[in-house]
Amino acid sequence: MDNKPFPIARAAVLAALLGFLAACGGDSADNDAAGGDGDLDLPGDGVGDVADDDAPPGDVPPGEDGAPGEDGAVADGEAGLEGDGGPCGETECSNCIDDDGDTFVDGFDPHCTGSLDNDEASFATEIPGDNRDATWQDCFFDGNSGGGDDGCRFHTCCMLGSYCPPDLADHFDPTTDCEVSAECIEFCLPATSPGCDCFGCCAIWVDGVSHTVLATPDCTDEFIDDPTVCLPCTPTEDCGDPCVPAECELCPGMTPDDLPPECDDTTPTCPDGVTPCAATPDCPTGYYCSVGCCVEDIMII
Repeated sequence: MDNKPFPIARAAVLAALLGFLAACGGDSADNDAAGGDGDLDLPGDGVGDVADDDAPPGDVPPGEDGAPGEDGAVADGEAGLEGDGGPCGETECSNCIDDDGDTFVDGFDPHCTGSLDNDEASFATEIPGDNRDATWQDCFFDGNSGGGDDGCRFHTCCMLGSYCPPDLADHFDPTTDCEVSAECIEFCLPATSPGCDCFGCCAIWVDGVSHTVLATPDCTDEFIDDPTVCLPCTPTEDCGDPCVPAECELCPGMTPDDLPPECDDTTPTCPDGVTPCAATPDCPTGYYCSVGCCVEDIMII
């Protein structure tokens, strides 16, 4: 992707992020993104412990310095504000390093699902016990997809439609298999990355083009246009966090330069009540900086 010079307001976001990386001592790795083999290895179900910090992110009153205003914009034009200043982590998605060399770091990398995710190059998280169930999905963002005890039980075909493999579609009943419980929404929605639904159907931007695909372990930027590897999907409206570039919200894989021209004089925004961030240390304890917004970090092993 060609990186054109950011407007001054956008440059503030990049400067904050670069300054944070310098403090961590992180250097970009030269690893190439991993490729897929085309096998259907779908994300599954999972359960996680809710973060210890029960308070919602962002304790600064709306409109004050460093706080989101009523529309989610940052009052002073700077992202990454009310955090605990925690250190860089040890996994690829928390170590403050661009491990796969795609210019995106940690939660800004579209392949990162949370702090314990140890594969920045694909949706294969390298977490033991993750991605266990091809048929039934639960919360995609808790690190043990396939556990099935978080109140979520959502059939893969609900998202894939005509792209659902025949072996999964044989016993699929859309009238009963696509229900989303209140328990599932309460647990998973606060941890869902911008641009995704609770079950791993995400709007991924590659070279300025949006692709709504199921985040399977084999899906990488290299195969984003191959529907046999990166399966096209339709996100559920019942449990999801859509990104809206027209409202200056980043989607996975976007940079501020990809936002519409009317966003030139503001930093990327987040939904109401959600703290913007340039890195996870900008977020309260128990939260993860995902695509510029603090989401609950519910990952477990």
